[in-house]
Amino acid sequence: MNNEIVMTDDFNWHSFQGVQKRLFHVAIKQGYQDIKLDFSNVKRAFPNGFVPLIVLSEQLRKQGIEIETVLPDDDACRHNIIESNYAAYLSPQSGHPLSSKPNALHQFSDDSSLNDLINSQVHQILERATYAEGVLQSFEWALNEIAGNVLVHAGVEHGWMQIVVHPATHHMAIAVADGGVGIPETIRKAFPEIQSDEDAIAHALKEGITSRPDFGQGKGLTGTLQIVKINAGGRLSIHSQKGRVEWLNDRLEIKGDFPPFPGTFVDIQLNTAESIEIEKALWGNFPGHPFNESLYGKDTPAGLMRMALASEATGFGNRLTGLKIRNKIENLLISAPNDILEIDFSGVELIASSFADEVFGKLALTLGFVGFGSKIRLIHINKFCRSIIDDVVQSRIVQSRVSNGH
Repeated sequence: MNNEIVMTDDFNWHSFQGVQKRLFHVAIKQGYQDIKLDFSNVKRAFPNGFVPLIVLSEQLRKQGIEIETVLPDDDACRHNIIESNYAAYLSPQSGHPLSSKPNALHQFSDDSSLNDLINSQVHQILERATYAEGVLQSFEWALNEIAGNVLVHAGVEHGWMQIVVHPATHHMAIAVADGGVGIPETIRKAFPEIQSDEDAIAHALKEGITSRPDFGQGKGLTGTLQIVKINAGGRLSIHSQKGRVEWLNDRLEIKGDFPPFPGTFVDIQLNTAESIEIEKALWGNFPGHPFNESLYGKDTPAGLMRMALASEATGFGNRLTGLKIRNKIENLLISAPNDILEIDFSGVELIASSFADEVFGKLALTLGFVGFGSKIRLIHINKFCRSIIDDVVQSRIVQSRVSNGH
């Protein structure tokens, strides 16, 4: 057996499991100190393959093992691996820069960096697509709970998080990982009678089960599982030490796993086109505001959402920018159907007709003239911008009447 591990085709969770077994034999059994991971034949890279591999490689480096990576020959896949920060984190000595893009893999080390990261993730997914009712609230609630567990229970300097949205397939992938002590160890401190790692993870999924009642009520993993169950096509996988628990195809599978994963990896897959009754998942509770209050103002009154348009983009002259902002507006209105969205034009002196039509003209078509006027409030807007918006809204309303034969 040599020190080179060659991957092919898609690199996902199943691919990682194969590589993990090879790494165990090459590094632990055979004692190699230099290992090459060859991705040259890989065509697609997935978070549930690369995120756990990065956690594992970090642990191996702490043992003095050097890891070299060969990037894919496929241009698109190679670009994705670099832009997602996989290349930089797998081989820090390679010199690949860290991307600040929200959909890349990021580290967090404390509550402040976690809050900032989640806020950037929320902004990113709001722009990428539109989501069925309850999906966004469920996403933010689960993300806060799962990532927060890393800070409280893992006993490590940092955790990892990546969110990827695929609008065309209505799919969202959420990956959270750490190289800490693992769920089984923390659970057995409070419940020493539980022997196997997989049973410890399954026990952690029960409501009210927590190893640290001073910090929480044991609802994070339970609520996340309920969210996934309610979302048609949703999936949840939790891998920690020698245990693996998965909600897949409407059943919960509890399995042992070897080699052990050094920490905890949580993989959540949501169908963004299928609604989620979040009150049903969260014991009759509904988040008071669809997103973290720091996104749209801590002092925002009840029943009102606020968007500072100047903070959403550097310019307002094209439809691509308009599409991102319209997606965000539509998601906010879906998430809080009884609220008014206040859009602040402070600092915005000029908008193009194409941008205005993509945002406000198409919103008027979707909401109707009365709905548009009652749901959206424009403040601090100059005469020029208002006239452009009035013009595109009127044009869209006329177009709608003509197409409907009125």
